[in-house]
Amino acid sequence: MRISKRIREIEKMIPTESIVADIGCDHAYLDVLAVKNKRALKSYACEVAVGPLERAKNTIQLYHCEDQVIPILSNGLERVPNDANVCVIAGMGFETMRTILNDHDLSQFSMMILQPNCDVDLLRRWLIEHDWFITDEKMVHEGHYYTILAAMKGNDEYSEEDYVFGKFLHDETFKKYWMFRKERIEQILPQLNDEKLIKEFSHLLQMIENKL
Repeated sequence: MRISKRIREIEKMIPTESIVADIGCDHAYLDVLAVKNKRALKSYACEVAVGPLERAKNTIQLYHCEDQVIPILSNGLERVPNDANVCVIAGMGFETMRTILNDHDLSQFSMMILQPNCDVDLLRRWLIEHDWFITDEKMVHEGHYYTILAAMKGNDEYSEEDYVFGKFLHDETFKKYWMFRKERIEQILPQLNDEKLIKEFSHLLQMIENKL
């Protein structure tokens, strides 16, 4: 089983003896990895469509995890059993992720592990505004840059800089990502005519320069 760096980092964030609800599980690689490594006692591999769920079932059967990884056809968290205590949502855009989170009661979860494909700053803001305390973040580079957040119920205060950069990321991958963003903004700025966009990008560029 070829496991991406992104999936491996998500799996490392799962507390031991968890019961996981993996929303949008794709091939159920994370679910199988988590139970094989004895990090999860059980995992619900959830997909919204039959085709992806069949692929997940194939992986579950291939690695003989039928007793611990349960495939579920579910629209978001709609059909997740009540014993799941860790919610994983990875590989989606922020807007899709926010819809899933807004549409369901999250009180059964002691932790959420979230990996949006974009707008990480907006996800941080959503978590803080909904009384979720961000406990850890990891960034991996695998063709694209991916940020993974772990959060538990609780309160925290975030500045504008914290929403943009987070509070946990300071490694080389983080620096390379923001150097990449800086170079892109410097290329885009001279081509802009919209005053509002020029102001927004200039402000972000200044924040990045101060951070680096």
